[in-house]
Amino acid sequence: MSIDDTIESQMKKNQSLVERIGHYIPIYRGYKDKNLRREEDRAVRTEVARVLERVKLDLVTIQRATVNDLDLMRDTERIRAKADRYYIDVKKAVNGYSAFHAAIKIMESELDELIEWDAKLMDNAALLKKETKALVKRIDAGETKIKVPLRELEMTFDELIEDYNGRETVMRGFKEGE
Repeated sequence: MSIDDTIESQMKKNQSLVERIGHYIPIYRGYKDKNLRREEDRAVRTEVARVLERVKLDLVTIQRATVNDLDLMRDTERIRAKADRYYIDVKKAVNGYSAFHAAIKIMESELDELIEWDAKLMDNAALLKKETKALVKRIDAGETKIKVPLRELEMTFDELIEDYNGRETVMRGFKEGE
């Protein structure tokens, strides 16, 4: 028995049941890969939701700074409503899972697209966090003219929601532009 045989037998012992079955039945390995992608997607959305919770807290701080300006208060409340809707949408997103008898099957290509959408979700959450933190710093520094950065923040939310809706369209079995 060579050293290579010993290493291979040790590796086989360390494999999980699913990995061992996948070694013999290739289609089973694909099933496992899909499930791992779905779990990764769920983990990404959980992280995005965590960031959005922080952004929502920053929006409360921003709203407190607008109490003397009714128009800014309305703008901030509108942005908070968008943040709440975006947060709920991310939390309840389609997992990239389709049951055996589901009318819409989520195929391998859609799961590949899901990875791209998830990367975009993470980038967007980081951008949103950066913009809200910057606005809070401006407010903490005593700046009162926040209409322009507030409008920019709202435009960022609008773009994020539009991107997110594109992700959902793909996950529900429709391609963009159809």
